[in-house]
Amino acid sequence: MIRNGSMNYRKPLQWGEYDPHRRENTQIGMWAWLWQRISALAIVVLLAVHVTLTYRPLIQLLLLLAVTFHAALGLRVILLDFNIVGVKYQRALIGGLVGLGLVVMAVIWFSIY
Repeated sequence: MIRNGSMNYRKPLQWGEYDPHRRENTQIGMWAWLWQRISALAIVVLLAVHVTLTYRPLIQLLLLLAVTFHAALGLRVILLDFNIVGVKYQRALIGGLVGLGLVVMAVIWFSIY
């Protein structure tokens, strides 16, 4: 460890060096981040298709599903950033928010159709 004032810094990794602690706390967060970006792209594509082909229930369902998933992962980020939920509960947080989002989506979907 490199000591700088009152902060402890880990020495930077060299090219090709493996960090043995890389997967301990960040794997699920990395996947959530990646899937949120993928869902954002899906929203853009599905929104363009939705504007072009209006009133298609399958397209509307896919768009609602993508927005719900994206919103659930966004709420995860908000709850973690404001320290409302600890990082160690990240896996349960993702499951709970996605499950809650699917329930809300089902209520919205079945109230429309």
